[in-house]
Amino acid sequence: MRKLVVAVLTIYMLGMTAAAAPGYEPGISGEATSKKGEFKYQEVVFVSGEPILLEGTLKVSEDSRGTKATLEYELSNTAKNAKLSRKVVYLNSESSNSLGNQTTYASSLDPKYTETIQIGSDSYKLAEYLFTRSGLTDDKSIIKYLVSDWNGSKLYSKNDGAGEVKIDFTTSMVGYNNYWSSTETAFHKYSIAYRYKSSVTDTTFKEAVGTVEYAVSDSVIKNMEYINNDPKDISFKGGYVLKEGQENIVSYIYDLPDLSKTNPENSRKKGRDSFRTNTVPVQTRTFAPVIKDVPDNYWAAEDIKKMVSMDIVSVQNSSYFMPRSFMSRGEFAKAIVKACDISLEDAAKKRLKSYNPTFIDVEKNHPYYDYIEIAAKMGVMAGTSSTRFSPDEYLTKAQAAAIIVRAMGLEEASDASSTKTAFRDDSSVAAWAKKPVNVAHRMGIISANSYNEIEPNRLLTRAESSVMLNQFIRYLQFDIRKEYREKIINFGR
Repeated sequence: MRKLVVAVLTIYMLGMTAAAAPGYEPGISGEATSKKGEFKYQEVVFVSGEPILLEGTLKVSEDSRGTKATLEYELSNTAKNAKLSRKVVYLNSESSNSLGNQTTYASSLDPKYTETIQIGSDSYKLAEYLFTRSGLTDDKSIIKYLVSDWNGSKLYSKNDGAGEVKIDFTTSMVGYNNYWSSTETAFHKYSIAYRYKSSVTDTTFKEAVGTVEYAVSDSVIKNMEYINNDPKDISFKGGYVLKEGQENIVSYIYDLPDLSKTNPENSRKKGRDSFRTNTVPVQTRTFAPVIKDVPDNYWAAEDIKKMVSMDIVSVQNSSYFMPRSFMSRGEFAKAIVKACDISLEDAAKKRLKSYNPTFIDVEKNHPYYDYIEIAAKMGVMAGTSSTRFSPDEYLTKAQAAAIIVRAMGLEEASDASSTKTAFRDDSSVAAWAKKPVNVAHRMGIISANSYNEIEPNRLLTRAESSVMLNQFIRYLQFDIRKEYREKIINFGR
């Protein structure tokens, strides 16, 4: 399988791929090379007073416990006659809370770092490097949220002490990770002091200061694409292909002194630039079941076909979907678990068979037993009482919205109103449902009818559930990324 591009900000992301590069420099890594642990890599440097894009390789190695990561960079830019060689070791630690859903991370720097940059006839050697980082992940079963901050400084000696470049940096990073997508975006702020001597007889440095705002974003998305079959004489018209690809984006704004001028501080180089890398998507075919009672022009046909092709919602009774029949709580538990690829560890799955059932009305031979147990144990769905799940009870629109919002961990965190909604039938929305209904509506998972009624107590049909689940998946794919990428990568402008 083709390895995906991975940005160099992912040591703290749970479930990271093997290609993840645990670094904190403002660059992006790409496809793996033929050498073990080595990746293509790009980074912009500003030590010379202008942005220079360097390209090359990054080699990553970690100890068996994951507490020590060694990164080795070899980069160049032939047109600028520039080269960079860097080796740095990060020391990492983590700690989980008593509930096990949150983990804090910390990183420090091994003092045995080396870095040299050659640009034309000028050389820059890293003389001092200060660095500290802390981070937190919050695991909400179907999604992990991530924040991290790091800061420090780098002091370079230019031409064996003839000058200095000091870079003070602060970085804030936010991210999330779910089955359908993951995004990490880091916003770096640099204050760069260029210290120079006007002549060889000067005994003290003069200083010119510049600033750089630098955003790096790494995003992975799984997307479903329908492909028609060209031959007419074939057993199925077409089918869905699950495509997984990755995009890395770098965007930066700079305001730097023009070091070629007599008075660099009063002569500025200002600009903005960006670049990105993309992977060739990895493709997986899904099943192409026949659905006899859902014609192509049915209002929910596309949503139903997607859900059935992934067995999120199943056909019943010999290829009949029965779109107007109601969705049960048990079937919705299965749909949520499958849609979000929620799973317990393999050992825990095996133990499900030996445990006593959580609910007295869901025996081990129940068709949705495993899904209900997983949903309950992961906090995605609760029973209708402490002992009953009521798997055959039908689901209302408000109940489905509350399940999704709770699983996302947004019920408490959101600033949506918990006392009222903006819908005409607000009085029909139970007190417990007002906030999740507001949140689900903002997320685009549920919508009101043409009379601005949200109809919270209406039983969901299997067709309506398919639409809601597809909207939920779309949110996990695309909509959530806007908050974590577009607003930051564009510097809020």
